Amino acid sequence: MSKSVHMPPKDDRVTMKMDRALWRSIEALIKEHREWGILSVPEFVRRAVDNEIIRRKEKQTSRVIDLCFSPGTEDKRRRVP
Repeated sequence: MSKSVHMPPKDDRVTMKMDRALWRSIEALIKEHREWGILSVPEFVRRAVDNEIIRRKEKQTSRVIDLCFSPGTEDKRRRVP
């Protein structure tokens, strides 16, 4: 009778390259803000991507309209009394 050998699951991750300047910028932020509880650049990137995905999905299903009013935009059709 042959022994059953348990194989570890295949690592299905991929690698992404990033500019060294961006890596160093993120690294500096992590060191400056230890209160965030982020320990590495890859962890920061994972969290950032997760948050972006959640934000975009919520925006698609939201019935709220986001409006931005700024003093720099003026409606030319209306006269101010």
